[in-house]
Amino acid sequence: MSDTIDAAAQPAVRAERVRSAASRERPAVQIPARDYVALALGFYLVFWGLLVTLLTGAQLLIFVGASTFTEWFLGAGVLATLIGSGRLYQARSAGERWHSRARVVFGLAILLVYFCFFFYLWRRVPTSAYLMGNALAFAATGILYLVAFNHAVAALATALGRPNMALESHLLSVSNIGLLLLPFVCAIAYVIGASILHKGEPLAELQSLLGHANLLVIVVLLLPFSLTLSLAWSCKDVVLRELATLDHPRELGSGPS
Repeated sequence: MSDTIDAAAQPAVRAERVRSAASRERPAVQIPARDYVALALGFYLVFWGLLVTLLTGAQLLIFVGASTFTEWFLGAGVLATLIGSGRLYQARSAGERWHSRARVVFGLAILLVYFCFFFYLWRRVPTSAYLMGNALAFAATGILYLVAFNHAVAALATALGRPNMALESHLLSVSNIGLLLLPFVCAIAYVIGASILHKGEPLAELQSLLGHANLLVIVVLLLPFSLTLSLAWSCKDVVLRELATLDHPRELGSGPS
């Protein structure tokens, strides 16, 4: 008799364990389906936008002064990053912490579009110190965008109840500062100082510095960038999984946008 009761109780116990596990993985905030869709599309566009911007920007930096078809791809990459950042900013139900950091990401994406125009002009007039300063500001804004993006992802991961992803985002933010931002600041200081001491053109000093950069240094500098792209793609997958777990996505997303 007791064996029959225990056998009948086992499915109920298993079901209770499944429900408790699902409740532990449930996001800390209630996010409607429309915001999950906006987040997934935003991370998708940011991933491809940053990838295209990096590849084309590096090529255009090497071939300064020559107008190439690659410039159109740079504009498309920056525009995709802007649209993706805007979609991320629209997902306001993920918490105030996420929304404030997504606002910073969106603002930096707008600055990327602004400085991209001066980057185009600098490639045509590379001896202009004003245009060169704006081109360097374009690169600095891109690095700051990566740092702000990692901070925003950490806030979203915390809201979704994923502490491991939040920790990974914080570590990537530190690596972007240490391996990208600080070397960039040191390189700019070197170019300015060398141009003053040698009484030469800043462009010549910049090209000389890029010529001395070996493959190992380039790989180390690009490592945090590639990890950030991987994080953006992982966030897209996480958001899509969270969207799939919604019982009634149409009802949750039926509110006003």
